[in-house]
Amino acid sequence: MNTAYLERTAQDLCVRASTIVLNGDQTVPIQSIQRTGNQVVIMTQGISGLNKITSLRLLDENGNMITEREANFDVVTSQRAEFTFRFIVKGGKSGGI
Repeated sequence: MNTAYLERTAQDLCVRASTIVLNGDQTVPIQSIQRTGNQVVIMTQGISGLNKITSLRLLDENGNMITEREANFDVVTSQRAEFTFRFIVKGGKSGGI
């Protein structure tokens, strides 16, 4: 797949990523979104006061899910958590004519 198109797709992801939802109900502010070529890194601001992490969702500007990660682990309440999403936009293989 053309490198310029992959970079355009990565840029589209940067523009659309707007909300991160923790444990299904708590919004976590996005601190930064960075793109280098076809790679995108989205980082949250730190958050404290958590007891458990069960899920993390990245949503677009319309509230549609881009990706979701599920977990089940306890957090020490005094611990500060930050989350990072890393994407590498790649082309698929075609088996066409």
